[in-house]
Amino acid sequence: MPPRVRSLSLVLSAALAAILAVGRAEAGSQIPAADGALVIVSDSDCPSAEAVRDALVGLRPVEQWPALSVAIRATAQTLVVEIGPEKTNPRQLAVGPDCAMRATDVALVISTWTGDLPVEAAGAPVLQPATPIPPPSQDKRPETVIPKSDARESEIGAGVLAATAGGIVPGIRVEFGRMRPGSGLGWQVYLTVPAARQVNVGGGTTRWTRISAGAALDARWAMRRFFLDGALVGVAALTYAWGQGYVANQSDWSPTWALGAGIRAGTPWGRIRLWLDLCAVKWLREQRVQIDPVTTGTANAANLPSWDAQAAIGISYAFQ
Repeated sequence: MPPRVRSLSLVLSAALAAILAVGRAEAGSQIPAADGALVIVSDSDCPSAEAVRDALVGLRPVEQWPALSVAIRATAQTLVVEIGPEKTNPRQLAVGPDCAMRATDVALVISTWTGDLPVEAAGAPVLQPATPIPPPSQDKRPETVIPKSDARESEIGAGVLAATAGGIVPGIRVEFGRMRPGSGLGWQVYLTVPAARQVNVGGGTTRWTRISAGAALDARWAMRRFFLDGALVGVAALTYAWGQGYVANQSDWSPTWALGAGIRAGTPWGRIRLWLDLCAVKWLREQRVQIDPVTTGTANAANLPSWDAQAAIGISYAFQ
């Protein structure tokens, strides 16, 4: 054989051997010999096709791998995974810089897209919240915490009363207050107007009444269907008197004030409050009725009661 032909033959033989070696290397880098059907190609080493295969082994046995082709295109923050022979169904994943996690993400996409994960799969990635949430304790029930509120309710009410000092007479009571919805302290102002009482002085009759306005500091103890109030009371009143049956009937008025205490029991019904109130006061200024004689003689006088007790029954409405 001529020297030139022999040299050319040697060159061609070496090139063919190199091509076959490259082909064997590429064939060996695509899939394990056991599957023979899944082709994975990646344009990057993060993740590489080998890393994806290793991750896929943990999810599905090799003999169960699907017969398809997978192409992976990687960027700094995303992976585009094309599945199928036509590569017309790209899936884009947002990923981090960890190559192992990238490989696991791609393997999970391949397994879930081509069928349900087998029961025997192990090592599948588990999505975790950014901040782990501790499981609730099994031996302790969660406590229901009712927040305390400083909000107060207004109450407006009215009732009928019976005043007992100097004879029992009827009257009316109107009130306004601010209280906590449950137990606690509050305040109240009220006005009472009892009917006129009478006292016989001289040869006629003197009728009189005390119209009073009070301010009370209340302390309430409340249960679900019952409440009890205790109150310290300061009262200012105007006593008005007029004569009947005298030769000359006259009238007069005089202010006074008192201190007292009260107790109230009631029941709530929605925003309605039904109650019974008992109050006793001590008038701090002495008052009396005096009848002067027309001519000469001794004046007739009678002291008005210095104590007063009232019992009232009424209804109130609570609102914010």
